[in-house]
Amino acid sequence: MKKMAILLAAVLLLGMLFSGCGQTAVSSIPEGGSSGPGPDADSPYAGLVLEQEQKVVMYASATEPNAIGEVMKLVNERTKAAINTTIDLYFIPSAERATKYPLVMAGGDAVDLIYTANWCYYKEQVEKAGFMELTEDFLQKYMPQTMAALPEAAWEETKINGKMYMVPRNTAAIFPDVGPVINLDIAKKYGFDQDSITTYDDFENFLLAVADNEPGVFAFYASGSNTLYSLALTEKNNLINNQASDYVFYSQLSDPTFQNAFFLYDSEMYKEYALRMAKYAEAKVWPSDAITNSNTTSALFRNGQSASCAQNYYNGIVSIDSFRASGINAYLLDIFPEDYRPLRDSYIGDGMAIPSFSKIPERAAVALDFIKNDFDTYMLLAGGIEGRHYIYDEETNTVGPGPETGDYEFDGWAWGIRHQDFPWPKTDDPYINAANEKLQEIQVKDEEWPFWGFTFDYAPVSAEWAVLSALVNEYGTSFSLGQFGSETEQTYGEFVSKLREGGLDKYMEEWTRQRDAFLEK
Repeated sequence: MKKMAILLAAVLLLGMLFSGCGQTAVSSIPEGGSSGPGPDADSPYAGLVLEQEQKVVMYASATEPNAIGEVMKLVNERTKAAINTTIDLYFIPSAERATKYPLVMAGGDAVDLIYTANWCYYKEQVEKAGFMELTEDFLQKYMPQTMAALPEAAWEETKINGKMYMVPRNTAAIFPDVGPVINLDIAKKYGFDQDSITTYDDFENFLLAVADNEPGVFAFYASGSNTLYSLALTEKNNLINNQASDYVFYSQLSDPTFQNAFFLYDSEMYKEYALRMAKYAEAKVWPSDAITNSNTTSALFRNGQSASCAQNYYNGIVSIDSFRASGINAYLLDIFPEDYRPLRDSYIGDGMAIPSFSKIPERAAVALDFIKNDFDTYMLLAGGIEGRHYIYDEETNTVGPGPETGDYEFDGWAWGIRHQDFPWPKTDDPYINAANEKLQEIQVKDEEWPFWGFTFDYAPVSAEWAVLSALVNEYGTSFSLGQFGSETEQTYGEFVSKLREGGLDKYMEEWTRQRDAFLEK
């Protein structure tokens, strides 16, 4: 993006003219109503022709809040006044994402904006020509506030074969890391408390102590989509994904300068993990039919059927408060290994794309720019109605639950439009606050991680990748749930043999070649 620095400087100057209170520039909306068709003269969109009212159809992938209808009425009053646009918002439930997302993208119905991420069909949809390419000129014209808010590095992360197809969230100042949540009342029965579980081994001892001993409760009620993969594998070994392939990692603990990438599934770390999960399954840490469980571990924890689950730290207090409101004495703990260092989340960990079949891509871009950068509109979408669904503390830029928070969970779905100044959940929980402070202090700095923007091109090894990914999908969940029991080691050996026969060496050779070429630029 050779023109980006100049363009950003110009737009940033424009943004400064319309900003206030340290927040991103917002369109002027007169008190109590609409200014008529089109933006005001002092709007960032004043140069655009918006006289014709348009309706933008937007899809999120999350659980629909109970109060969404009331909230969207207020949102559309603001978007109508500012940009002569209304938004029809639809939800694809997370549990139905795998089936419904492809159907939505099949192009039968109008879709102008849709949630996407590096883990949610971004690359797949680009390869299917499902998303519209976003040029610098297009972004500059229709998304000026987003261009001012985002650094060049964010746009670089979106690139696939040198082109952009996604608008990332306006901030990546969060961590994807999670910790174990325990039911303290159950833990105390077995000699544990919130101060005695400080390592993964402590947590394992807790799991095994509870397993098959607590009537009607499993230690960790797993499912096919809720396993101990993060806690017992990636975080236990401080594995950091290179953001280009789900299966290639670096281990910060043993390789702090990130020299040696490795394919996860034929590593000793993964073998040890598979054997450990088989041990848990045999001990009945989870039920034998966990692979067919359709409930989340968090829901089962809230219902008192699981003695533990996992939550992230930046907004984990939301879940903790809901657990406690349900009568569960819940605590979110830090069991990171010594010398653990997290990597900030990628900008494209959440974002929005314009489907290639949208008939109004320009208006979709303007609408997205507005809701991402007008703080009041963003807060409506992210949290509902202030005073009812959440309480905002402007001084600390934090939010707490309101009296009707159950009808609209803050940050429960609007990840793809996250504002650059989005507030964190307010908490006085010492364990969560300590973990957040620690993660911020020890994080891997951007200059230490040279791989932002590296996107692996699968084309030269597409046949090999098809085999490798099919094998991982075939075996991965079963290993995570210990389904192979006493035959785990033998089955793992067969799995690795199939990976090598399927072209693993060729795949890694190509991956390394592309990585090295990227670093030489």
